[in-house]
Amino acid sequence: MPRPAWLQSQLEDRARTANTLAAAADQMNVCRSIAADLNAKGQDHTADPYWQAAVAESHRLQDEASALGIDDHAVADEAERRRA
Repeated sequence: MPRPAWLQSQLEDRARTANTLAAAADQMNVCRSIAADLNAKGQDHTADPYWQAAVAESHRLQDEASALGIDDHAVADEAERRRA
């Protein structure tokens, strides 16, 4: 028996929200990792084009998360949880 449309919509919304939160948190950790690797080599990460691109993508994903009602603190908390 197929799910009612209202239920399917709610499930899809929750999945989209969870996926967006995960993507934003993972990208935040990518930025952190790139910066840590460059700093360990004595290099300034802010001038690195890969770090800059990663940050731009992180901001884009944060904007998506914000549009779904997820604030930046929730993304940072999830990023920290994934690093643990």
